[in-house]
Parts: sequence; structure tokens; C-alpha cells
Amino acid sequence: MTTGVMIVPPFNEISIPLIKYGTQHSNEVISNYKLGIPHRFLKIGEANKVWGSTDIIVEPKQVKMNISDPIIKQIALMIEIAQRSDDWLLVYKDIRDLNMLQLLVALSLKKPVHVIVGDKPIKDADVIKMVQSSDQEVLRRQYEQLMNPTVDVKVYNEDELIRTPNGAKLRQYQQQMVDFVIEQKRAGLFVDMGLGKTLATLATINKLVETNKIDKTKPILIIAPITVALDTWSREAEKWGYDFDVEINIQLTPKKREALFERISKPLEKVTIVTTNPQQLPSIEAYFKDKPKPFSMFVIDELSMFKSATAKRFKQMLEVGKNIEYAIGLTGTPAPNNLLDIWSQLMIIDPKNQRYFGSNFFYYRDTFFEPDVIARDGTVYKWKLKPNAEYDIYNKMKHSVISMQSKGLVDLPDIIYDNRYVKMPSKAQKIYKDMDTKIRRHLAAQDNRYHVEYTTEEGDEFAFANIGVLTSKLAQLSSGAIYDNILSTDEEKAKKQKQAKKEGRVPFTEFHDVKLQALKEIVDTATSPILVFFYFKSELERLGKYIEYEHLDPHRPDFQDVIRRWNKGEIPVLVAHPASAGHGLNLQDGGHTIVWLTTTWSNEQYRQANKRLHRSGQENTVTVIHIVAEGTIDEEIIDRLDIKEDSQSRLMEELDVAIRPEET
Repeated sequence: MTTGVMIVPPFNEISIPLIKYGTQHSNEVISNYKLGIPHRFLKIGEANKVWGSTDIIVEPKQVKMNISDPIIKQIALMIEIAQRSDDWLLVYKDIRDLNMLQLLVALSLKKPVHVIVGDKPIKDADVIKMVQSSDQEVLRRQYEQLMNPTVDVKVYNEDELIRTPNGAKLRQYQQQMVDFVIEQKRAGLFVDMGLGKTLATLATINKLVETNKIDKTKPILIIAPITVALDTWSREAEKWGYDFDVEINIQLTPKKREALFERISKPLEKVTIVTTNPQQLPSIEAYFKDKPKPFSMFVIDELSMFKSATAKRFKQMLEVGKNIEYAIGLTGTPAPNNLLDIWSQLMIIDPKNQRYFGSNFFYYRDTFFEPDVIARDGTVYKWKLKPNAEYDIYNKMKHSVISMQSKGLVDLPDIIYDNRYVKMPSKAQKIYKDMDTKIRRHLAAQDNRYHVEYTTEEGDEFAFANIGVLTSKLAQLSSGAIYDNILSTDEEKAKKQKQAKKEGRVPFTEFHDVKLQALKEIVDTATSPILVFFYFKSELERLGKYIEYEHLDPHRPDFQDVIRRWNKGEIPVLVAHPASAGHGLNLQDGGHTIVWLTTTWSNEQYRQANKRLHRSGQENTVTVIHIVAEGTIDEEIIDRLDIKEDSQSRLMEELDVAIRPEET
């Protein structure tokens, strides 16, 4: 028989006689405290066992609780001890130390537990009474947050699945999305790209209208990236047969915008969705400042656009969305960099999330994170999660968020990643080395307080204000050209710089074309259309000398026609920036090869951009090619994306509730 002894610190040695009495018939004793009797010591920490030791070491990653919180760490220890014991003792120093949440967890573990306070045993009935006499609502909420609450998953009969107006039937997991939103009213759908978030949202809107949960005479506001707002929602509504009017609040004159706002403020004859992008939020906020907002619901199609808690658009969205009963936040990349990105998104989904994550970002950060990289002046450059805090965040998110990953839900073709290495010419390599060593040392020595200037052997001059500027310049040099930020002393070059600025372009100095030559080779040997992503505008300006292409620019009047021609296979090379073409566009019919001239640092943009081709409906294996300048920051960017993707995947896995075919 194994008996556990859980000591809630501080320990009072007056309890030792009762502990000895409670363990006298045991073959083995396990405790979290060094007792004066034979026992095995249990702790939560990094494995570092000594040969011959009988200690039990539980690694933090196995616990899945926020053990940076002392109370929660004690509960985690209780659970570990109880799981390894036939019965166990829970020992407190004083009656004032009793914690109702700990007692509730102890009772829920279904193992005989005996509570000791000082030198007195507490009767089981008295323990139950103490728990029952506490605030039950608060205790229930604390227990649910702690013990990994689960979302009830319903398996639907075929006749329960919603049909679209044109007869298509929602899939099980899409029906889950609809029902979750209707139940929660304000909800986040953290769902992989290609799983039909747009269709599920349209079906939700239609269901809410049919059941009179929202007023069909009032518009639904949809905030999305410009390309999605211009094209995707109207196209998807038409595709599935929804008879919705679509109004687009983008690229309007002030007079036309005001006319639109006036029109949607009056009762509408049919269901109307108003699509807009975040840049239009100030005009919406200003127009309806002293008027009732007409929207019955809002949808954010790409919630991660609001990942910054300090951005103006976050505050604007909070104001625009205030007091609207139904809301949906859609994203496949909720934590593009790390879990610091989550707070503001959760507040937009539902301000009630403040009770779980705090009323401001800094409270959230200080509760769940700790400094990682600190400058000499005390400035924190990087934060990291406290031990196991991520699981506490995941648990608290489940009240308003569900997640679904595409694995096992849709049959997607394979995706292959290929790094094509190129070598910069020796002159460019020398400049790169000078910048990466000499300039970096100068900036570090003065702690980024003064800018540093650098002149190449050819007389090209550049200024570096800080390490961030240096990092950007290194990436620019890897791409082949550096933006000029000092007016040249060379008269001819200065004239070109001024002309470029006059034309609205950023002047740059070209150092090599090895990436563009590599792209030309790929295009020349291609057997199917290619989607090229560029990062710097200088790349787009230089491309025309090497290949023929069409630019997917959302500001083009024929933007939708470009998408149509690409999907019909009429455009051999389509060039786009991931920030403008990375969200929501369906480009999978036009090709299956992606080339990154310079890969973005943003995991969100990277994943979203690749998903334009690797999504439901793609019939071929998708190849993603990165053109990488050997020995440069390009290699670091690829490595960093892998690290960020691991963090993103953990979040999606923890919240995944999708019904998969084998479960039905």
C-alpha cells in the first residue's frame, strides 16, 4: 500500500505524530516534503536524477498547469501525489491556511484523502461542509479554469446539418462552428485555413436571421484585409446561394461613404453585409459617434490584424464593437509570434474575457510572462512564458474560443518546402560582413543611442539608427538592394534619389541580382503557373528586367479580374506581397508553385500566404521554394519561422475540438 503525504507550506512539525500514524501500515510513502520518516520525495522540476536516488521528478511540461502560481503548483503536486497513492494525507499548518479550491480538487480526485491541520485531523464531513459553504459560483469557475475544461462535442445526424440555399450540406465541423457561435454569441473561431470559416459564418448569419436572433433590417459589419473585403465575401455569398446584399466600404470618396452610412442606418429590405478594412474604422467610429450604431453583428475576418494592444485600430474596434450582441473573430493564425499576441484579440471577441486575462495588456503580460532579454538600462526586449503558464491561458480561452486543425478534416495534397541557395558576389559579401560585424559592434557599444554611418568602397552611404535598422538593411542587402537613407554626396546619384522620391518611390542602391537570376531560372523551366511573393518594393521594381509578370495589387481597378484570370490558368507568373494577398484569397485553381524572393519574418503572413494555394480544392502537390542567400539573415528567418510555428501549433492543438470522420 502506498500513502501520499502532501504538505502545504509552511510545515508545522506538530503534525509529525499524525503523519506517522497515518502512514504506519504503508509499504511506501510519497511526499513533496523531506519528512523524518522513510519516503520517496516528489517534486516538479527539470529531470536531473542522481544515480541510486528514488526521488520522483515530474517535468513541468507533463503537468499542463500554470505552476508559476504557488497555489496552482501546490494543486499540481497534490494531483501527482494522489495519482501515485492508494490514499493520502493533506497537511496544513493552520486553519487559516485552508484553501477551498485545493480542498475541492482533493475531493474530486476519487482517492481517500485525510486532512490534517496542525495536530488535529479534520473529519471528512467537515471538509465537505467547508467547501459547500464557500462561494459556489466563484469556486466552480476557478475549478473549471484549472482542471482543463472541455467543450461538449456533439456528433450530428445527417438531417441536422445545415444546407445552404443552393443545396450544399455543411460538414460536421462547420456545423460545430455555427452552433458554438450561436451558443456563445461572441466567439473566436481559431480554424485552419481551408476549412470553410467563411461558409460557416455565412450559415451562422443566415441561421441567426431565420431564428430572429438578429434583426435582418440591420447590417452585419465585416472587417477584413482589403483584398478579402473587396472580393471574397461577395464571391462566397454568391457561390453558396445566399441572397445577401453586399456593400463595400473601401476606396470610396467621403461623399459616397457618408451616403453608404446614411443608407445602412435606415431599415434594410434584405440581409446586408458591409465589408470594410481596418483603415476605415476611424470613419465608422466618427460617423456613428453621436448616433446609434446600426450593426446587429460584426465579423472580423482575420482577427490577428488586431494582435497589438497598443495600436489605434484595437481601440477603434473596441469602440465600434461595443454593445453589439453577436460577434465572430476568425483566424487560422491567432498567435503569429507568441501568446503575447492573444490578449487584444480575446478582448475584441468578448470584453468579458477581462475576468480571465485582466483589464489591460500589462496585467496580462505580468501575470503570464517574465522578462527574457533585458538591456543594460533595464529595458525588456523580449518576454517569455512563466513555467507552464501557456496551459492556464489555453484553459481560460476555452470559454470563448474553439480551434480546429485541418489534419483529418480535409484531404489536402502534400506540401514540399525547398531552399534554393544562392551566393552573393564577393563585393556584396564584404559589405554584408562589415555591416554584420563592425556596425553591430558600434551600435552595441553605444547601446543604440547614436546612429552609425557606413560608406562602401564605391561611396554608397547608409545610416543605422539601431539594431532593428541594421537587421532590415542586412535583409535588404540579401535581397540585392538597400534603401537609401542618406542623400548621396554624388551629384548624379543624389539627382536620382530626389527623382525617385518625387515619383513616390523609395530610392535604393543595387548590389547584386543573384536572387532575381535564380527566379528567372525557375520561371524559365516551370511547367505550371507560379505565385511569387516579394518583401521589398525594390524587388518588385527590379523584377521587370528579368521576367514578365502580373502584380496582384488590391488597388488595381481590375483586381477581381486578375484573380479570375489567374484561377483560369491565364497568368504564368503572379507577383504579390504577403501583407496584401496573404489572407482569404482563393488562388488554388491557378497553380501549385510558390516562390519566396525574400521570406517574411511574420509567421502569420507566411502561413496565410502559402495557404492561398495549399487549401481545399488544390489537386496537386504544392511546392514552396525559398530563395536563400547563403550565409545571411535569410537562413535565420527560416529558422525563426519554424520556432514560431511550433508555438502556434501548440495553441491550435490545445483548443482543437473538431469532429473528425473516425469519430462519427
